[in-house]
Amino acid sequence: MAISIIIFAVFISQIWLLSYYYPKQVTSRISYVLEHYTPQEYPKLYPEPPEKILKIKATYLRLNYLGILIGLIIVSYFGFIVEDFNNHLNVLDDIPLLYGMLQYTPVIYLELRGRQQLKLMRKLNKITNRSAELQPRRLFNYIEKKYLVFAVSVYLIFVIFTLITSQFTFNAELGIKLVTVTGINILFIMLGAQNLYGKKRDPLQNHEDREKQIQFTLQSFVFISIFMTIYIMAHSWLNQHQLNYVEIIVNSLYFQVIAIYSLGLLIKRFNIKNVNFDAYRENHNAA
Repeated sequence: MAISIIIFAVFISQIWLLSYYYPKQVTSRISYVLEHYTPQEYPKLYPEPPEKILKIKATYLRLNYLGILIGLIIVSYFGFIVEDFNNHLNVLDDIPLLYGMLQYTPVIYLELRGRQQLKLMRKLNKITNRSAELQPRRLFNYIEKKYLVFAVSVYLIFVIFTLITSQFTFNAELGIKLVTVTGINILFIMLGAQNLYGKKRDPLQNHEDREKQIQFTLQSFVFISIFMTIYIMAHSWLNQHQLNYVEIIVNSLYFQVIAIYSLGLLIKRFNIKNVNFDAYRENHNAA
């Protein structure tokens, strides 16, 4: 009974954190910008009318409300309708993962719409006078070497752990795990390099804000890589020993920790009140 209460408490926490708390923080930031940085005073900030942004915000909220509804249906079904909780453990251990993926759908939607906004902004703001940054960007200016060493070490431990648990028998399951984790890490490296050496996504973003963004992005990729790799090892071990109850909790906490160190850290580090919007004014000459 006690473990059931813990499972439901952790899952309800996942519903609240990913589908209510952080979406509320995100929409508050959007509302703050619309209220304090109007199209009349900051026209370069609006490649599309504010009404379009309000529609995007509304769709983002509706997707999260749908996520809350689905989460509450899951809790109600397994909490009040299902007679024997223990008979559904094989299904329950995957639900936090599947539901967590669903909860990230609004984030993906907002990211894609944001990319469209930035693409339009680049078209509308053709900057001819650019100032080159004299100091080249170096990776270790943004992240300490010890964290990268730790990330690589965790990955190597994962490879050894996976080979040992499979008794060095190469099969489809082993291949999928190795290819998935390796592929995601390669993707992180590519995206990190793009952020570090590529062109600015926002053509009017000032130097200080971009430096903060690069540092945050690189640190987030390294952390997520470390935590994801540790999680996959823990998940494999729990699954192998059929610790279904613990697996349900770990699966739910996985998405919550990822949210805290991605959305949560982003909101905390980039206080919207401290962002410099001067470059988006009508008569401001951006460098």
